[in-house]
Amino acid sequence: MIRAVGLSVLLLSCLAVAICQTSDEKRIAFTVPACPWTLTLPADEFVIRQQQVKPDGRYGYFYITDSTQALNVSMFIEPVNKCKDSKSCRDMIWKAGNPSWVNPQNVVLSEIGNVSFVEFLIPAFRGQPVQQQNMYAQFVVERFWVDLHISKVLYTPEEHKLFERIVKSVKFEPKKEVKTDSRN
Repeated sequence: MIRAVGLSVLLLSCLAVAICQTSDEKRIAFTVPACPWTLTLPADEFVIRQQQVKPDGRYGYFYITDSTQALNVSMFIEPVNKCKDSKSCRDMIWKAGNPSWVNPQNVVLSEIGNVSFVEFLIPAFRGQPVQQQNMYAQFVVERFWVDLHISKVLYTPEEHKLFERIVKSVKFEPKKEVKTDSRN
């Protein structure tokens, strides 16, 4: 039984992330089994560092890094329940706060297109200067919510275009139906 559960979790993890290619742009994809879509963004030099999907297939966490751009991106995919749209999800995230947000500066609550986000700078962490810029962008699509967190240490304002590019490049693509051979 334990082996079957372990295998199920492994299979769900394999279903959760894939690399796909559209035209000349290589993209990286994320989903959970219960979700009707797959979220994609430019693959760049991202490396998958962590992925977890709950056994019910409705909740997932993904963490990727790009050392060439010094970017960290994490996201939660889960059913919408405590907020109903991008703005209300953003407001909920900001109001809930996070213990690691020590002395946030330059706080901005805004939108990029129809995607609401909160962003701020954390100048130091545990007494060490980090100049970490954080952006939490919220997407609500077909009953599922994505909390996308982008961060970069040693941030300079000129690098804001990296954050905007990622948010603008997010695509939600319908999952393709798997056809089965009715002869079997």
